[in-house]
Amino acid sequence: MGKRGPVRRLRFPRVFSAGEVPAVLGAEEATTVSSNNILQPSPDGLSKPIRHVPPIPEPSDHRALRAALKKHGMSDRAAGAISTIWTNPGAVLPQVTNPQRRRVPGGYMLVVSGQVYTARLMPDPYNPRNADQVQFALAGAEGAPPAVLVSAVEHGVGEMAVQVPTPDVLIGQLAWAVQNTRLRNTPHPSIEAQGIMDPPIGVATTFFFEGDEAAPITVPLVREGSSRVSHGHRYLDVSVDDVLYNLPRSASAMDSHISRLNGYADKPADEIELTEQAAVRCAVTEFELIIGVEPDIPGTLDLSQAIKARVAQDHLNPKTKWSTASKNTSLAEECLLSALKAGVIGSEDEAKWLGGYLTRAAASTRKIPPYGDDRAAWIIHMFTTNEKTAHDAIRAPIALVLTEDEDASTRKRAVRVEGNTKLPLGIEVVSRELHGHPLFSEAKVTQFRNALKDALPRNLSTRGPWKRTKRTPQALWEAAAKELVDGMPGGPAGTELWVRAAYVLCKHGMIGGPRHDQGERSDRRPAGEVIEALLTTGAGLRHLRQSLEDDRAGLRPRRVNEQGQPMKTAAGDDVVINSEFLREKLAPKDGVVEVPITPEDGAYKRFRAAMENVKKNVRLLEDSMRNLAGVHMPDEEIPLVEQTGKPDILLLREELKAMAETADTWLIAVMEAQGGNLVDEENESDAEAS
Repeated sequence: MGKRGPVRRLRFPRVFSAGEVPAVLGAEEATTVSSNNILQPSPDGLSKPIRHVPPIPEPSDHRALRAALKKHGMSDRAAGAISTIWTNPGAVLPQVTNPQRRRVPGGYMLVVSGQVYTARLMPDPYNPRNADQVQFALAGAEGAPPAVLVSAVEHGVGEMAVQVPTPDVLIGQLAWAVQNTRLRNTPHPSIEAQGIMDPPIGVATTFFFEGDEAAPITVPLVREGSSRVSHGHRYLDVSVDDVLYNLPRSASAMDSHISRLNGYADKPADEIELTEQAAVRCAVTEFELIIGVEPDIPGTLDLSQAIKARVAQDHLNPKTKWSTASKNTSLAEECLLSALKAGVIGSEDEAKWLGGYLTRAAASTRKIPPYGDDRAAWIIHMFTTNEKTAHDAIRAPIALVLTEDEDASTRKRAVRVEGNTKLPLGIEVVSRELHGHPLFSEAKVTQFRNALKDALPRNLSTRGPWKRTKRTPQALWEAAAKELVDGMPGGPAGTELWVRAAYVLCKHGMIGGPRHDQGERSDRRPAGEVIEALLTTGAGLRHLRQSLEDDRAGLRPRRVNEQGQPMKTAAGDDVVINSEFLREKLAPKDGVVEVPITPEDGAYKRFRAAMENVKKNVRLLEDSMRNLAGVHMPDEEIPLVEQTGKPDILLLREELKAMAETADTWLIAVMEAQGGNLVDEENESDAEAS
């Protein structure tokens, strides 16, 4: 079955009175994890450590657990198959007489849990995730994938049964299901880094074959979590035969499997490959085994129904996802707590001010600058800087709950903790000033968040050594003006002025997004480009300074003349700044010079070597496909692959499509990073080719 999302343990913020300090702020001391058997801690401290795989337990431990399961009511065959999957049968033994209870509609499932060898779990060959690919005889399909719908039935206490024509049919079905499941579902966070996080759920299942030629096979069949186990088996490099026959039946085969994995773990830290790390991390997993069912009313719920109800809770009746604002608010709170603990935020009072728990008056009495632009610059810098202590403190809570990027309509890729990942959380913290304010509806708060993201520099994390300072608007303006005179507009002072002014202008609704509906007058520049252009002129700098001074005085930012004096209308009212004035008067679109984003240094030598390796393997794949097309039956011209290879070709095509989509994702990302246009590049390539 498919994956369940990672468990999130997040504290929701609450409002504190002016004199109250949240107990959690600063109350927790950093802890040191003792790990005698951690062979290779991860660079960021968040990936699953590399640990030795436990050896096979003593046979006496297996026999004791087998006897307990039989006493519980399981058949000898099922009890024997189940007793050998655990790394510590002694920890499971007392659970048999006192199992855990899992509520399902109509009763309870009885469950025991513990750590198992992943290679001894069997993914579901009839995974419902693949049910949409079943093709039926009525359709006249020939050479269709071996996807079928087969129902398992209760076959004694804690045991299910499935009828299959032959062992070869089961092997083919399982191989297809495992490969197809991997292609259709990728767990997040990555199994490479975390191993199998959520415990799979399974039940002892016996496969009976038609006729008397083959003996039945009993296995621990995964009914929830097949995707995770299928990916784990890929990294473990175990085959369908290994799972069905070799590893369950042979202690020597299992010893060899464990020795191979521990050989990876014993490698020097700089020599173990990523795939080897993934194999060790996937070697064992927590597992929940269903050993029975307890209906509310006898006779109303059997084991098969209970399992289907449990699976449906995750896949057919999923929870409503959190809103983006809810997710960002709760996660941003964790980031603030982490920053306080790491010393990035200097005091509990400062943490309360940044978190929105102090009024301006309360901040002033605590000798904290009570200005909104100062708070915004402080937060934005903390959530975008690459300075190690701050970056690690903000990164840690985010990395624990990584999800897929759901805003990408054309592709899926895992979210990485970069400046762009952290910035929305920082903006969420800034917007707490407005959330619940009588003049700001929820729609206006959302508009502010979107506008501020559009108005800030796109490359804050790599832009340069800017930071939040305690300079007055006048002093900041003087420093930014000197950068302009020196031919370096937008330096540290200019960037700080930009960030502060972006907050003020967006809060007052004075800088809008791109316009596409005014013909030749349309200005398609993001707000950030407009503010950047203001840094290149004296008039622009004067108005950015004025916006800070007026906001601090409780005024709407005003237009000023060349002497810096606020302008008045004929009726004597202030002339306030608006988006049209900024875009058409101070920074007309024809006068903007785009500043390229400074690229980060990369490990080019390793990159080129890896790229050459990929291209080499692509050429080998091309040669292999040519060789495959050259395989014929005697005296026949049509290749065998064009006669009998449909199921394999379908899977091959899906894998090639997946690789092509990965290449597309890389290409799109690099074009975005370099400021290029994919369509223009492709047109230029077509033109050169012609």
